[in-house]
Amino acid sequence: MWPNIFGPGWGWGLLFALAFLCLVLGVLGFLFSVINRPRDSDEPTDRLRHLLEEGDITPQEFQRRKRTIQPKVGMRGPS
Repeated sequence: MWPNIFGPGWGWGLLFALAFLCLVLGVLGFLFSVINRPRDSDEPTDRLRHLLEEGDITPQEFQRRKRTIQPKVGMRGPS
């Protein structure tokens, strides 16, 4: 009774549906990993933040270095 309820070739249809589902999920997973890849940044503060996250520098050293590389607010060049 069970083999005849879904019609002839239902096993191949199920196999095809599973393969198609795996293909779609694989493509979506690949695209998701490409879209969410961390971008490389040339900002000096990003490099410092990475060093802080890795534990290579202390928070105090991070603040000290950050102050030295950021432009001073309110300072003007020669007029």
